[in-house]
Amino acid sequence: MNAVHTTLRNRARLTTFALTRWHWCNANPARISHALMVWILGAALLGLSTVVKATAVDAGFSGMWYDPARSGEGLQLEILSADTALVEWFTYDESGKQRWIQGVGTIKNEADVGSVVFPQVYITHGGKFGSAFDADAVEPVEVGSLTLTFGDCASGTFTYSMFGQTQTLPIQRLTQAMGAGCQSINGVVGQPIQSYAGQSGSWYDPNRSGEGFGLQWLANGTALVTWYTYDTRGNQVWLLGVGTELDGAIEFPQMEITKGPKFGTAYDSSDLIAEDWGSLSLRIDCSGGSVHYASTLPEFGSGDMVLTRLTQLQKPACPYVAPKFTDLYDVVWDEIPIEKSTPYNPKRLVPESIANDGTIAAMGGVNNLVLWQPEARLWENIPRELTYGPNAVFISPDGTTVVATDATPDDPYQAISTLVWQRASGWQELAGNAVTRTYASNTSENVQYLVGIGFNPGGPVQPWIRAIDGEQRLLPTSDAIPAADPWAVSNDGRIVIGNATVFVDGWPIGSAMRWVDAAPPSFLRDPQGLALAGARVCDANCAVVFGTGYLLGEGQAIPPHFGEVWYWKADGTFGHLGTIDDAAPTGMSFFAGDATSDGALVVGRYWADKYPAYPDSGSYATRAFVWTQTTGPVSVRALSSELGIGDDEWQEVDTVRLSQDGSKILIFGYRDKNLEQGRGVVLHLTPKT
Repeated sequence: MNAVHTTLRNRARLTTFALTRWHWCNANPARISHALMVWILGAALLGLSTVVKATAVDAGFSGMWYDPARSGEGLQLEILSADTALVEWFTYDESGKQRWIQGVGTIKNEADVGSVVFPQVYITHGGKFGSAFDADAVEPVEVGSLTLTFGDCASGTFTYSMFGQTQTLPIQRLTQAMGAGCQSINGVVGQPIQSYAGQSGSWYDPNRSGEGFGLQWLANGTALVTWYTYDTRGNQVWLLGVGTELDGAIEFPQMEITKGPKFGTAYDSSDLIAEDWGSLSLRIDCSGGSVHYASTLPEFGSGDMVLTRLTQLQKPACPYVAPKFTDLYDVVWDEIPIEKSTPYNPKRLVPESIANDGTIAAMGGVNNLVLWQPEARLWENIPRELTYGPNAVFISPDGTTVVATDATPDDPYQAISTLVWQRASGWQELAGNAVTRTYASNTSENVQYLVGIGFNPGGPVQPWIRAIDGEQRLLPTSDAIPAADPWAVSNDGRIVIGNATVFVDGWPIGSAMRWVDAAPPSFLRDPQGLALAGARVCDANCAVVFGTGYLLGEGQAIPPHFGEVWYWKADGTFGHLGTIDDAAPTGMSFFAGDATSDGALVVGRYWADKYPAYPDSGSYATRAFVWTQTTGPVSVRALSSELGIGDDEWQEVDTVRLSQDGSKILIFGYRDKNLEQGRGVVLHLTPKT
């Protein structure tokens, strides 16, 4: 069928297998126990909530699959090409001893379902562990067939017929192979694809055909290895371990060997018994390397082998090279006409938010709402004097609803109340306020919840939240948090992100904080316990938060990446978006402006060299950037040059926002230093895959 299949038939050279969820009984903390495996699998499953629904089996289906009711056995699927896959099923025989079954199959994609058919699968016998191994003694034995069928990237069914039994079992994804696919093209926040991700696949010693290793780098940065070999009596054995990169090697300090459950319909996961086998160390590049093992069981001992690659996943390549933004998207640069004006000229426009269809909500004229109609390509004036300020108007994803703040007559900076505009009903003031003066600082992505600040005349400024059709509720504060500004809210209204005003060395700094339900807020910290600052943006669930800076006291060392945008995840993941070559060496260089529903695409501003041809001029200006976990940060200046626009006509960039579906980026700024000639651009993004 192909080289892999031929090798399999001749000498069972292909000897990789799979991982499943382990439920160890009487766990020993010194080895890979139930608790550790739960951590491993919990980490492996990170990001699977963002798995893209799919029916066609493609590269992204590479990974581990299992039936949750049958803990202790499972499948590893390697997608090798558009039409070929390798499967390995690690399980047990009828007496509860380990058994591994393997085969090469054909991918078949139909209208509503994808499948991989393995008409022949094999076991092997004749091999012996260690120095007694004789490749000529290993023989493959055909034992039956199996088929995997998928409705999406996360679940499917497994049908086998062998050893006198036929069963169809439900399966679900257990692990996601790093860089393989089945996720948003933007990636998953906190799961960067490393250059060595392409090492995932099958490895063996050419002098020891009939045994081998299956390596999989997981999306969370850990590695899984399965060693398909034999005991000293010639019985099939598979060993499993989880490892990490350390000084150029992949170290697996604890490998497991199991026994107990019986094959097929008699399978009972409560029979599972696990034992610490020893350790394994891999040193490989993209084509070959070596392995050292040291068992705690006397019959296996220790030794070394030379390895070469046998299979490579269809994706990612090895070494992996991050794509350009234009490899992910077709980008169209759309200039939005904005007339030259002074700050108080009735023609003045400040675009602030954009709907999925391209409708733009802007502050215009003497602080009234102006809407850009993308089909007619004209601005529509919606009379009403509004409060002017950052984040002043918000438009719903469908473009039908706008949220703003009413202004005090003759003072556009003095708020009165929160307003909602719809074409059929016009402007409506939201009732049910807990305070008499309110200013809306943001909305949830779906514009169902609003947050802001408010006060009663003579009273303190207080943070609040409300459903768009509900009553305003004050967010809890304390003596330690006398003032706080909410900046983002989740689509279900349960979580609010903001900053508490604290003073460090006499300077006010916004310490990042998070409200959950009606509980008092908590401060956000990095893994080292440093207080984070400047939280401004979150994903649709506010499970991923973005901000800039740290809350540092006098004499406290500045941490690495201080001026970059940080991300904080509710699961404990933390990191930074990175930097750009022309970023200014200032204390705070980058600022997040908006994020997609999953947080994997972020836009914002950064301080850059004002004159790229003269990087030592000491002159800086704000510019726009776009970031995905897949590409890292990309300057819109560089992007425009790549698009052939070669356009650097920005004096300053003020606003960078996203449409809710991530298909449009709104950029607003000025062409001149007097801030009279506004400039608006919409980047239209069309995914390439």
